[in-house]
Amino acid sequence: MKLYFDDETFDGQLQRSVGKADSGMANVGECLAIAEQISPGDRDSWYRGWFEFAARLVAQGEMAIAARHPVSARSALVRAAEYFRQAFFFHRDNLDGDELRTAYVSSVKAFRAALPLFGCRAEILSDGVSGYFFAPSGSDGPLPTLLHLGGYDGTAEELFASVGPALERGYGFAAVDGPGQGSMLYDQRVPMRPDWEDVVPGMVDALIKHPGVDPSRVVLVGRSFGGLIAPRGASGEHRLAAMVVDPGQFDLGGAIIRRLGDLGQQIDNPGADSQFESLLTIPALKALLAPRMVTHGVTSVREYMRDLRRFTNEETAAAITCPSFVTDNETDLISTGQGKVLFDHLTCPKTFRLFTRAEGAEGHCEGMAPGVFWTAAFDWLDDLWT
Repeated sequence: MKLYFDDETFDGQLQRSVGKADSGMANVGECLAIAEQISPGDRDSWYRGWFEFAARLVAQGEMAIAARHPVSARSALVRAAEYFRQAFFFHRDNLDGDELRTAYVSSVKAFRAALPLFGCRAEILSDGVSGYFFAPSGSDGPLPTLLHLGGYDGTAEELFASVGPALERGYGFAAVDGPGQGSMLYDQRVPMRPDWEDVVPGMVDALIKHPGVDPSRVVLVGRSFGGLIAPRGASGEHRLAAMVVDPGQFDLGGAIIRRLGDLGQQIDNPGADSQFESLLTIPALKALLAPRMVTHGVTSVREYMRDLRRFTNEETAAAITCPSFVTDNETDLISTGQGKVLFDHLTCPKTFRLFTRAEGAEGHCEGMAPGVFWTAAFDWLDDLWT
């Protein structure tokens, strides 16, 4: 589905923000107004468009706070946090770049300025896990809680877009950054790693100490790239009550390397470095590969491809014991049907759901129809407790 740009990458990222409109983290009219200021394929105009609009929203939020309009202030600040995140999206190839540093810090600052204004319990997590905890206002007992991992390029702040559906159903929500994500990458310079079976247990250790969390009902959620690392995490953490992945991913490295054709056969050949580096001369591939190389802490395309081979659930899927809800999407160009492959390799209690274009939920992570995904996921979860 095309929303505005002919460039699929630009349009896909625009849709990523538009999909947050239901949560209040974006406004459709604002997103389209920003899009009008962007030159297709020009990442600098992308940065200016989103950053300048976000800066105006921060000013509006500050004026609303001074005028004692907390709801208006909160609304402006959370939208600013999302638009600042969008600003640096195409500048993630340099962790020291001014665009990334300025916009990322601005996104976090705007989001945290909004925290005291939320109509729910909202707090920063820092002891053993990096992120935020949210719970329904007035809740005084331990709640079933989502431990939500983000994707390749997401942030804990961005995950707020999914908090509303959880709180409406009486769940707590922990939005976290792990290695290679958000604050862990941009502030602490911790790169992505494949062994999330050694990462998630520490997150669970920290989370179950929280008085708002029911230790017997922690649900691990992974979306986008989280659909690969969450299963790895669940394979090493048997205290989980359930797992939800959207889309499920079985073997990311193998899938990407196969797309390289004959070049993929040269992945262990140092003499092929120049061939791999030549991929960066193609603007679309450079926009895809350069930020991911940084995320993995490597400096060449061949190194990145070699590292990707470690990102697989082939040897760990059978170790998952918790009930699992695995999804895919008939038009997702990223998962390429791997959700069903992961599902077939699971030996735990499991359910599979394929989202479709006909229900308005096409594309990666159901794009602009988050409500369709969360309705299905929470109906499945609620049935676990009854």
